[in-house]
Amino acid sequence: MINCDLLLYWMTHLGEGTWVNFRNTVTEIAGEDIDLPDLYRSLRIRLSDLGYADFFIRDTQRWRILPPILGGLATEESKAVLCGRRTPNFIKSLEDATEAVGCLIDKEILPDCPTLIRVSGSVSELSAVAAKIAVPFEQNYASKVAQLLLPVPLALERAREESAPRNWSIRSFDLKRFTWVEKLLPNAACEFTPTFGYPKHFLHRKHGKLLKMSKREAIYASAMLNNVRIIEYDALAMRLSTPVFAPLPESYSRVACLCSSRIPEFDYGRIRYNNVTPDVAALLMVAAGQPPPGITIFNLGKK
Repeated sequence: MINCDLLLYWMTHLGEGTWVNFRNTVTEIAGEDIDLPDLYRSLRIRLSDLGYADFFIRDTQRWRILPPILGGLATEESKAVLCGRRTPNFIKSLEDATEAVGCLIDKEILPDCPTLIRVSGSVSELSAVAAKIAVPFEQNYASKVAQLLLPVPLALERAREESAPRNWSIRSFDLKRFTWVEKLLPNAACEFTPTFGYPKHFLHRKHGKLLKMSKREAIYASAMLNNVRIIEYDALAMRLSTPVFAPLPESYSRVACLCSSRIPEFDYGRIRYNNVTPDVAALLMVAAGQPPPGITIFNLGKK
């Protein structure tokens, strides 16, 4: 198992870097007999989902560590999770602060993830702990982050038009089958891949118009234009889910995970986020261009 805390300390030291140096560092500290491409992807997703770092900033091959924050959980008012950069000395300061205030600290080790550090106490006590270590405390952090999301309709409006790359392979996301197909579909997310290098993602509109968007944003913009529901929400179980091949945009996935500081589960071809409160679910679905919970107006595959 890779030492993810060591990786996070390294990222904290640098502050930012390239995807190549991230992969190289992971390779150096990973054990033997590990599927490295799968590990790179798993680490990137979990570091992003749990609020430690941003990757592929502004459609580049760069990452950056996020500032530290004590984020209150949406599902438990008396608990908060430590997000962002950290060092061993910083963690020691947090431990000292929780002891001084009278809070409890809990550490959980998960695969391919830095140690999850949660602090328990009253809202006033959590705020006092944050003040002692000079970081912000944000009650119901997921809801706060959700309000800062770039809505998919606005992302589509702002997307710039580009010419199609020449001699690159092409595939599109088929909303009828929720999978990628080797052809260019209208009003669909599409991917152009060179022989060497990184792919580019667009939303393919009428008359061959290509709008530059991130891969996941393009899928949700396509679903919005085609009146297709992707996100499902079970209010009773507080469970939000998407198809495996149509994951939430990165910032949206982070909001869903921060509700309870839990990583999503994979079950029967779907990504399931547990303990997502109804208010956060509604914010996510509306921002993604989907109908809010309880409203059935989209029909799968309707054109």
